[in-house]
Amino acid sequence: MWFGLAVIALLGALALLYVDRTRREQSGRVREIWARAQGYKYTDSDERLPSNWHRAALAKQEYLGAIDVVRGVRRGEEFILFDIEETATIVAVRRKVGSDVDIDLRLKSTPPPKDSDMNLLGSIGPRIVFSTDLEIARRVCDQRMVSFTQSIPEHVQMLWSEGPWTLGSIPVGSNGREWDAAIEAVARLSGILHVLPPVVDPDNVDRSFHDPGRPSAHR
Repeated sequence: MWFGLAVIALLGALALLYVDRTRREQSGRVREIWARAQGYKYTDSDERLPSNWHRAALAKQEYLGAIDVVRGVRRGEEFILFDIEETATIVAVRRKVGSDVDIDLRLKSTPPPKDSDMNLLGSIGPRIVFSTDLEIARRVCDQRMVSFTQSIPEHVQMLWSEGPWTLGSIPVGSNGREWDAAIEAVARLSGILHVLPPVVDPDNVDRSFHDPGRPSAHR
């Protein structure tokens, strides 16, 4: 009797694995067709891709690989779209200049980020804003940002920035129209975030001016 139940359980598990694999393959084919129809590049997986980011929907997800990866350029903006297993579909748009200031916009119903350097700025439209620099974030969150937050599609759950990247997350299983809308939303936010101060490279700091009233750091 116990042996029979074990066999039934095993067969059930195998059937679920088969269904899941079949569904994933079908989803991958749909995304590949969508990508190639628009001139984008599709690859079925990239094990290291998620390790480039660590905030919001990608917090502590670096050990998972990316699947159904699409790379392309949309209206002059370089983007990557990929899935993290069954967790989320991610859109990442690259800005030409990175920043040390990161910003996070999420729905009011979403738990706050766990990053210790992310501080609450407040609500803007239907979203809550967090940032690593509240003073700069206040200047960024102008009327243009208010209008943007009111136009974000409902299926775009999180939006945030890291260095030269602006990212967004949507549910796994979204369709081509929703991918297009998500890319558009992330690209719009990326354009707004061009006003963030650029990364400071200490090797390129101009030290030609020295205040004689202050001690020199160089001997």
